[in-house]
Amino acid sequence: MRITSATKVVMAASAATVLALGTTGCSMVESVQKSTADAWSVTYELTGTGDTINGIDNVGYLEAAGRGEDSELITEGAVATTNDADAQDTAHWSIKSIVTAERDAAISATPREGARLTCRILLDGEREIATATAGPGETVECQANTPAFDD
Repeated sequence: MRITSATKVVMAASAATVLALGTTGCSMVESVQKSTADAWSVTYELTGTGDTINGIDNVGYLEAAGRGEDSELITEGAVATTNDADAQDTAHWSIKSIVTAERDAAISATPREGARLTCRILLDGEREIATATAGPGETVECQANTPAFDD
């Protein structure tokens, strides 16, 4: 069998294609795994009670940029609250986030002078996985590892 120049070109192109697929295959597999990873809808809630409830300071929480990604700290700083219509000395702040299953979810914040602050972490807006309360000037922290989907 005689190998012509055209055959050599086809063989070289085939080898290059196989090599390229081999080196990008790992990143393609990782990308598919991340895009199909289980992720929770996480609601972070802060509830202030007391004298100064019009805002909350030093708010930070963990959020994943996408499915399969590690959570990263999002720093909100000071946030405005929404007053509770049924209780004059109570106000709320909340945000929805995404956290990959079996990864950390966390929120921390500091109440203003004369206020107490409670944090909660909810999965799918319902299932509480962490709660804590702090007094005036104390930082409140809630942290939990999100469960696997089969839990």
